[in-house]
Amino acid sequence: MAVESAALLQQLQTDSVYRRACLDDPRLLHRRLYAPFAPPTHPEYAGAYRGAPGTSLALRIMGGPSVMFEGQTFNFMEPETVRPAMEGLIETVRERIDTLRQPWDQLVTLSHLFSQFGFIHPFLDGNGHVQRSLFAAAALEMNLPLSNRFAIHPRSYDFLLAHALENYSRRPDRRPQWLSAVAEYIVQWLDGPFDAPGMGMAPLSSTRSGVTFDLPRPSPPLRRAPSTASVRHGPRPRGRDPSRPEALP
Repeated sequence: MAVESAALLQQLQTDSVYRRACLDDPRLLHRRLYAPFAPPTHPEYAGAYRGAPGTSLALRIMGGPSVMFEGQTFNFMEPETVRPAMEGLIETVRERIDTLRQPWDQLVTLSHLFSQFGFIHPFLDGNGHVQRSLFAAAALEMNLPLSNRFAIHPRSYDFLLAHALENYSRRPDRRPQWLSAVAEYIVQWLDGPFDAPGMGMAPLSSTRSGVTFDLPRPSPPLRRAPSTASVRHGPRPRGRDPSRPEALP
């Protein structure tokens, strides 16, 4: 996956047509990375959203272990809400990419993309790789260069970002604060205007950035993780679902 991810990042950096296509339809990214792992009996495991009618993903619920509350789990979006949520996210981010020019506003947009995609968790597996690929594509579209610290693979973060992302998913009333927390983390993946003294902090007040987002409320938390649980920003749950082949990496 390291070789494939490096090749993908190279194309995102050099091919603007492909980059825009991936932002318009993130399923292209997922299919490219995970088609080799999808079993012949379930091609939808690569490049199809959860909730896709007529597939094994139509009713697929996804959850993961909490990093906030030991022994608890929480759900990502319900399968029937995944496609409209992704369409709304894509529309919002593309509009922001085309209209925003201030670095802080662009950083908030990247934080929204990263956080909301994680909350939706649209794919059966491999969401983290697509999440980071979309971050790269959107940053490059806004002429924000990526730092050498950034990589699609391997994942370069764990508890701190996972904590902020889970709070974002669970607490819609505090989303501006948690968007700032995510932004404080992901800013390390950017160079350009952010690679200067005093530029490493995200906007912490509403006066710093006027960008706002209308976001859906989260699903209620679960007490027990579903057998198909997969979370790419936290510990991977043990065991496998006997009803399907091993989850994609």
